[in-house]
Amino acid sequence: MNRRTSILLIAFIIGLIFFDAFQQKYYLETFDLSPTGNVSFLELLGNHLIRWFFWIVVNIPFGLIVWNLYFKKKPPTNKDWMLISICIFVNALFSIALISTHSIIAQGVPFIEFWEFFEFFIFQKGLTFALASSMVTLLLFNHSKLKTISKQEVEIKNLKKTTSDLKEVLHQDETPHLNIKTGYKLKPVPLEDIIWIQSDDYCVKIHTAETTFTLRQSLKALEDKLSPFRFIRIHRTALVNLDYLDQINYETAKVRLLNETEVPYSKTGYKSLKEKMRDISA
Repeated sequence: MNRRTSILLIAFIIGLIFFDAFQQKYYLETFDLSPTGNVSFLELLGNHLIRWFFWIVVNIPFGLIVWNLYFKKKPPTNKDWMLISICIFVNALFSIALISTHSIIAQGVPFIEFWEFFEFFIFQKGLTFALASSMVTLLLFNHSKLKTISKQEVEIKNLKKTTSDLKEVLHQDETPHLNIKTGYKLKPVPLEDIIWIQSDDYCVKIHTAETTFTLRQSLKALEDKLSPFRFIRIHRTALVNLDYLDQINYETAKVRLLNETEVPYSKTGYKSLKEKMRDISA
């Protein structure tokens, strides 16, 4: 049990002990049942503490047995709850038997009077002992439910993480592409098929080996998006795929691509191209 639950249980038991002591003092004084007259509350409280000590001694193995048999591995069935109820009843009787034996020894009376003591404590302690044992059982059951919920939360978190990791892997394994709208359809064009991209006012032209697509997007936006995929801006109007680079002509300040298209490059573009090629070579 967690700390809060343990504190609540201890407070509940202490409350019952004080209740028993106050109740007994009330009956003794109201109905003049004490042979010696005035009875000290502390003396009554001490007697009840001893009796509850026996209950605690009996309930420790009782709680462990109930936890291991019914709450630790699986939720209890109706049959299990019936057996638990019988155990609570037997546990209360066994606690009362120990208290009766202790009282006989403490008062020095013959054991033949055991049943008289046993009957007295049945009425005095039977209900409160059964109530306390039921409280312990319910707290153990509640603790087992919380542990199950906590375990399920961990499993759900792990499942979400696994799903997220799987999605990430699938996303990484997915062929990189651009989604290009053609009419009322959306066509995914693999990046490996794009030879170069040309700026055209507010649009760009996507050149592949087979055809040319028009995409309403700026060349700058595509440059940022495609820079990790071997695309490089060599001119304010051109973004080329390095996989299709054939040669660089320094005289004409153009690059020739594998489809024999020639694309101009600027000073800044040439510098970027040179650095990129050096990085790739390294």
